[in-house]
Amino acid sequence: MVDISNIRKSICIIGKLLFNRGLTDSSGGNISVRDNDKIYITPKSSGFDYQWSIEEDQIIVTDLCKMPILGDPEKVSRESATHYYIYQNFPEVNAIIHAHPVFFNAFNSAHMSLPAVNEGTRLILGDQPITNIEESIPCSVEQAEKIIINFKQRKKIDPNAALICGIPFHGSFAAGPNLNHVFVYTESADVCAKTIIYRKLMFEGVPEADFSIHKKFTQQEIESVEESKEVCQSGYKYKDAFGNIITYDKGRSVNSKQGNIDPDIVNKITKEILENIKKQ
Repeated sequence: MVDISNIRKSICIIGKLLFNRGLTDSSGGNISVRDNDKIYITPKSSGFDYQWSIEEDQIIVTDLCKMPILGDPEKVSRESATHYYIYQNFPEVNAIIHAHPVFFNAFNSAHMSLPAVNEGTRLILGDQPITNIEESIPCSVEQAEKIIINFKQRKKIDPNAALICGIPFHGSFAAGPNLNHVFVYTESADVCAKTIIYRKLMFEGVPEADFSIHKKFTQQEIESVEESKEVCQSGYKYKDAFGNIITYDKGRSVNSKQGNIDPDIVNKITKEILENIKKQ
């Protein structure tokens, strides 16, 4: 679990998770987090030298222009130019992941955009295809500038778009409000690429295979995912935690003998459940 109160620890956890899930490799990748005016960033060769088993005290802290606060600025990730350029151009961004996801790389190494196909990608990343920058020298300012242009174009098409792009023959850059978001952006893109590759391998030339999207989600439908939902129909009868017969009625449970359930009963049940959990 990512501990958002401990930024350095969180970066170490996400780095190892990226490596273990095959979203980056020993040849590279880097992670950073912005905390107000401070940037926390991984050191050089986190993969090559440590296979992403890095420690909290290896995370370097600088200001927004890479002036040192904690740690050796000469050990900052080689991709630091892109990280700092993104933070300087997108004040809403608080976390960045550069990774080497294998399946997504298959698309950017063919200079192909990655279409949003599976449900998770469309909900998380939106309907926009993930596009690629032109080939650039890795770790260069030129690469950083091209990623900024790519991200601004995504925002121009959709102000709420997730920021992620491909780098041909190299990897991906994802930027967002926190580490959890950018990890999911990276993984969702790779899962989408994997889905497309597998379905082509398995069903190319199969007449019954239908690769079309039958339902395109509206923005309102996407936002409704976060809304609390009723989980059963009014009139549904069931036993509560005390064995009483209850009738569910639009967000409230009614006991035919006692009327609405007393909040004190709910509190009592909650307390009993928490005490049982502690005993386990």
